[in-house]
Amino acid sequence: MFNPGSNVQLEILASGPPGGIRPRSAFLFVHGLGHDATCWHNWMHAASEDGYAAYAVSLRGHGGSGGSLRSARLKDYVEDVLRAVEAVDADELVLVGHSLGGLLVQRVLALQPAKVSAGVLVGSITSGPAFGTVFSVLRSHPWQAMRFLAGRSIRLPPDMLFERMGTEEAGEISRSLCGESPWVQYQLLFHLPARMKSEYPLLSVYSKHDRMVPVRSARVTARRYGADVRELAGIGHDMMLDGGWEESWSVISDWLKAQRVEAVSRTVRPAD
Repeated sequence: MFNPGSNVQLEILASGPPGGIRPRSAFLFVHGLGHDATCWHNWMHAASEDGYAAYAVSLRGHGGSGGSLRSARLKDYVEDVLRAVEAVDADELVLVGHSLGGLLVQRVLALQPAKVSAGVLVGSITSGPAFGTVFSVLRSHPWQAMRFLAGRSIRLPPDMLFERMGTEEAGEISRSLCGESPWVQYQLLFHLPARMKSEYPLLSVYSKHDRMVPVRSARVTARRYGADVRELAGIGHDMMLDGGWEESWSVISDWLKAQRVEAVSRTVRPAD
């Protein structure tokens, strides 16, 4: 748990490289709507095997974190991520945000935290008003509209999250989700793009089969911030949990390795 500077305790899960290897850098994973830090267990293990330290934060009101879910606003979640960034013992930190977490990563990068070196958006909520995402849920499951209008948390059914996962396992995960702040749900329809610095290396990973975030919305966000793009297929919105999660992780891992090679090349390039 992490507490300094706030009365809200945050759950931060951690995983280090095997054999006590000194990590090259660290990942901080930020979950999406209704999820918590445990949703990252596959990618945290994979990151550790690749030689990185891996951390995942549960936003307030989610998982093992304290605080009120019903009263939370987007600015509160941004504060949670910033506190987690400060809590992680690393000189270089890559922020990875899924869905709503991707929107939070956009906002955190706009604040230019010195420790953060790059960002990854995974099936991210769009940079502007997320009408496409909200309408995708309500169109596929009209009964969710009643919950939304009544100020209650939208429940994410398995078909909105998974493409390859077995029916029983997908149902269990969907039922285990904690729900989301009604205030944040409303804010997704009205928020404005973050003024992110273009110097941050940024990757946007999304799937053609994502039923939560329309491909068009993902492309617009990537263009706005000049992000590198990796478009996948045959995997659902929860690509860190769905069958084939290894493929989506390898896309991120390979991109980060390429960034490192490019950075080294710049430092050793002879002067003209």
